[in-house]
Amino acid sequence: MNKTQSFATFLIVLGLIASGPASANFLNNPGFEAGAGADADDWGEIVGGPSGTVERSSAMPDTGSFSAYLTVDHVNNPPAGGAYFIEQNQGANTIPDNTVDYDLSFRAKVDSSNFEGIDMFAQIQWLDQDGSDGGGFKGETLTSLIGLGISTSYQQFNLNDLDVSDGADSFLVRFQLSAGAVDNIQNGLYIDNVSLTPVPEPASMALVGLGCLAVVARRRR
Repeated sequence: MNKTQSFATFLIVLGLIASGPASANFLNNPGFEAGAGADADDWGEIVGGPSGTVERSSAMPDTGSFSAYLTVDHVNNPPAGGAYFIEQNQGANTIPDNTVDYDLSFRAKVDSSNFEGIDMFAQIQWLDQDGSDGGGFKGETLTSLIGLGISTSYQQFNLNDLDVSDGADSFLVRFQLSAGAVDNIQNGLYIDNVSLTPVPEPASMALVGLGCLAVVARRRR
């Protein structure tokens, strides 16, 4: 192997070590493509007020043909407070390892950058659904999307290194649009390409590196 080939191989190895092994997405139907009409498979649409909607929508997906779309409209409806959710809960024992951290990522945008009377959240709850640790809610991460700088163009949002609460065996991922009882406010929240993945352990990264170095050694022979 000449020096140019060796350097090229070295760069490939560095790239593999940096990227690490691909982690599986724990969420079903992450792009909301599967479903019937406004109902997305594997996601619950919860309308907690008289002046908003939650649906699977083809209006403005980031990729593919559909996204989730949550709206509040106090222009054409009563100005009543409400909370509107789309969420996924797969039941007990859906976290195979609660000793590792998890990353939650998604693409999102809004109809308007006027956030008067409105807030928007990404939320993950850690649950004990098999009852082995007393059952119920064990902890959560709740993040304001307005605080993260959501805008009228799709952006990537990453909530990294989320620590699973002690005693949890499962999760609930939720996106929420909330509105106060404020006149003449109107907005919509789009969510697409949601991913919940385990963070690779340092030991796993080291094994990837050793494997790549072994490839280099074989090529030198």
